[in-house]
Amino acid sequence: MKTRRFDFNFKPLQVSRTIAVDGSVPARQTYDAESGLFTPDYTLTPLIIQPRIGRMDKDEILTSGSINHLLANVRWYEIIDGAKTLIETTNADYEITASGNDAGRIKVKKNAEPQHPITLEFYAEYTDSRTGQLYVIQDTFHIMCRNSTALPELFLDAADQTIYDPLNDVADQTVTASLKLGTKECAVANRLFVWELLRDDGTWSVVGAEPALDYCIDVAADGLSAVVHRDLMGASLALRCRAKYDPEGNPAAITLNDGSPCKVVEFVRRIHKYDFDIVDCPVNIPSGMLAIAPRASIYDTHGEIANPERELLVLWYVATNKASGALSYSLIAHGQEPDMLSTSAMNAQFGAVYGIDVKDIGPVAAWEDGDGKLFEDGDGNIILIH
Repeated sequence: MKTRRFDFNFKPLQVSRTIAVDGSVPARQTYDAESGLFTPDYTLTPLIIQPRIGRMDKDEILTSGSINHLLANVRWYEIIDGAKTLIETTNADYEITASGNDAGRIKVKKNAEPQHPITLEFYAEYTDSRTGQLYVIQDTFHIMCRNSTALPELFLDAADQTIYDPLNDVADQTVTASLKLGTKECAVANRLFVWELLRDDGTWSVVGAEPALDYCIDVAADGLSAVVHRDLMGASLALRCRAKYDPEGNPAAITLNDGSPCKVVEFVRRIHKYDFDIVDCPVNIPSGMLAIAPRASIYDTHGEIANPERELLVLWYVATNKASGALSYSLIAHGQEPDMLSTSAMNAQFGAVYGIDVKDIGPVAAWEDGDGKLFEDGDGNIILIH
């Protein structure tokens, strides 16, 4: 008898695995805090994830193709913020298919939170029937949620820079704040406006933080607007409004930071161009007239300026006229309509020259001494001067 020995030298199986979404519901969500909605919402339409496990036998003893129906110990783990938890069959947030052609399929019925993705870890076992070799199959799938909440934008009904002309403009300007998401105004209960002033040291602080010095601005009780008394603000004023916003309705608990909705406006005092002249006086002074009563006319392109002395100081000068050489002027009065100007400086032959100069007396400011200490009246109010 002749014999021949045959040995089985099986080549290792090639086991493949993929995990993909099954269906039209995507694995990426968005969350809008303003509406409180997830898109898509897995609590309404579950996300279906299907592992596909396959094999290829180079010895062609086993049929190549899907082996989901041959998997054993199928299970999934949930990992959130590093915490790994086995998904039990009693977990209402998930539904797992443990056997059959779709073994390993999982339905996700919970939403991921922004900044807290859900990692699902798949585990299953497959035994090679030729050799008894155990294959452990593991893979992960990530569910992400992006916060699509639009950042609210703050608006003020004032230009970035407003020029205040005290000779023509009204003193008070009301600045009203508005907070919008897109074109929609945020609910009053969800917003809180904070008004701040730029201080001399370059820092911002809340209006009212220095009550004695914040006489130039009043914030409405509801915080929606602020009235700027521009005639009291000095040469300029920088006003900042920031908003606390909480879609849950508790804006007071929000801490302001560099990312908070913010708007800055500036007010600058600037007197426009004007001219002036001497009026209401005779061309020639008759002999024996001891005084004259001229008036200063101050005007611009719109005509004579009403009550210019609230911002301008008129100074009157006189010089004895002479045949040649420079004249020497002396200050003799001030005001738009001085009571009487003496003619005593007039030369009997050459007469005299009267002149006026108009100066900006400057903005109103708190009166302080050389050490920066402020003067107060008997009631404790800051004394304001030009």
